[in-house]
Amino acid sequence: MSGKDGGGSVTIPRLSRDIEKPFRDALGHAIRNEIDEMEEELLNLTDEQIFSCLTLCVHVTGYIAIDVCGKQWPDEDNLRRLGKAAPKSNNARAFGLKEEDAYAYVKRVVLGGERLDLVFSPPEHAATLSFVITGHLVVAFSKGYDHWWEYLNRIEEAYEVAQVTDLALLPALMLRARRPTSPAGPESPSGATGAGSS
Repeated sequence: MSGKDGGGSVTIPRLSRDIEKPFRDALGHAIRNEIDEMEEELLNLTDEQIFSCLTLCVHVTGYIAIDVCGKQWPDEDNLRRLGKAAPKSNNARAFGLKEEDAYAYVKRVVLGGERLDLVFSPPEHAATLSFVITGHLVVAFSKGYDHWWEYLNRIEEAYEVAQVTDLALLPALMLRARRPTSPAGPESPSGATGAGSS
């Protein structure tokens, strides 16, 4: 990615393999309701890996919450709909996932910044819930893709770019998201500069 003067560049760091692989493996187990297998794999990770995987759960769920709400911060009605969407699959129901837990995770942990272990207890149950809720939200809102992991690919790519994006760009990105067309109309010439242009 080059700077405006052509001299600068930004390198986008990719998720490290020792984080991405266990994260995706755990998410896959959660989606298939293979909870024993998921927890066994997590026990083989270092504390740092588990922390990174749980952080990814937050980022993935947060992306979904904003993405499916028209690229806007979810309001209370949106949060309730997200809570209802997570337990809809057969595997989610077999696990016993509750709407109120999904709602609390999205509202309080993901968007509210509360500590996971203060919202859910015991800590091991809280970690399991993170993967289960995140996994089933990915599945619930990946309808435009052939497979749920294709939506996850998109989310991870956006996460990687966001980590190196200057937050000073946020106003321009918000404006672009909310007003995608020119005030002169969608068919105005690309060279037009305003009302006085000839």
